[in-house]
Amino acid sequence: MAKWTPVSSEEEAAICEALEAGKSQNRVAKDFNRAPDTVHRIAARHGLVYTAPKKTASARRHYASEERIGLLVDCFEKGRELLAKCETPRGYKDIMVGLGIALDKRHLEEGGGGSQLGELKLLFSKMEADP
Repeated sequence: MAKWTPVSSEEEAAICEALEAGKSQNRVAKDFNRAPDTVHRIAARHGLVYTAPKKTASARRHYASEERIGLLVDCFEKGRELLAKCETPRGYKDIMVGLGIALDKRHLEEGGGGSQLGELKLLFSKMEADP
């Protein structure tokens, strides 16, 4: 970061304009080579309170869930591969325990688990409710 200099009124106006355009405070701080705290103080002074967009948070949760399900699919494929090569009872038991855990995790991701609504079902219901 450059040596500290006061924020000019023109720069402050440009920072406010960038924030009003929807840029995050951290992004604006990087763009203007300022500390995030400086941008936060300017935003607060002008009544620009930053809140994360709901759809962004929702999408982030959705993609994290997709990645976890993709990993579980890979586990199932590897388990199938190992099961075909398994020659000992202990090896069979170990593979089945791993697959059982993976199946349980997949069930939870899809909404199983008794009264617990799974993350995917909850996400999709929220996405349908949002305009």
